[in-house]
Amino acid sequence: MDSQAGSVAPSPNDLRGQIALRFGTLPLLGRFFAAAERVADELGIRLTIEQDFEALLAFNATQQESWYPLTPMYDPRLNRLTAENAFWISGRDSRGDIVATQCARFYDWTGTHFKAEFESLRLAYAAPEAARLPAERAVCEAPSSVGITGPVVFSGAGWYRPDYRGKGLSGLLPRISRALALTRWNTDFTYSFVEPKLVEKGVATRYGYTRVEAGVEWLNSFRGSCSFCLVWMPRDQLLADLQDWLALVEKKAADTA
Repeated sequence: MDSQAGSVAPSPNDLRGQIALRFGTLPLLGRFFAAAERVADELGIRLTIEQDFEALLAFNATQQESWYPLTPMYDPRLNRLTAENAFWISGRDSRGDIVATQCARFYDWTGTHFKAEFESLRLAYAAPEAARLPAERAVCEAPSSVGITGPVVFSGAGWYRPDYRGKGLSGLLPRISRALALTRWNTDFTYSFVEPKLVEKGVATRYGYTRVEAGVEWLNSFRGSCSFCLVWMPRDQLLADLQDWLALVEKKAADTA
């Protein structure tokens, strides 16, 4: 928590007041969001569900020393982003400064799949032919990519201010993002990209993913040419992961009571 003169503790979190539970296992999701509120309170972080992607884009531009440029699918100059297909989560400290972000982008891929949408760049741009960079192309050889279909969400643009890293936010915000997407859009799959070097450091595991496949290449892109691992989970694994996370949090609370 910020100790500078004039700072105050953030007001208690109220994620449940920001979220309408519609789809999914509602009792489990209710318990999860309540526990997520408590964990954020303990960290001194106020979490808010946001819709203003222009504000996110502007904030991202101020953090280039510790954050890559915003991924195109979250860029409002390139896509129409509304409450029907996207949200982002802000985590703010006692002064109201943003110290963490996490985004979600919904796609209805009924009749298509990740590989086709990525390689066509429809995943990134509303109008790929007009928006793609010169020589930009995408290649996916991850075997499971053709099975990621139907209602899906891309959970990404996770950023943590350097002084807030190592505090557990990377295990909290991605789970909130996935759970909120499930109950808002009834998603069948969640996926993300993680760089191979970060997979080796255990980042994908901290996010909660166990299904990791190499073979995602984004060439001549907004970040140059990059290699990623595709990390993903179906709905049943998402729910099981929330249950496991809850058990750990509740055990820790009981041990310290």
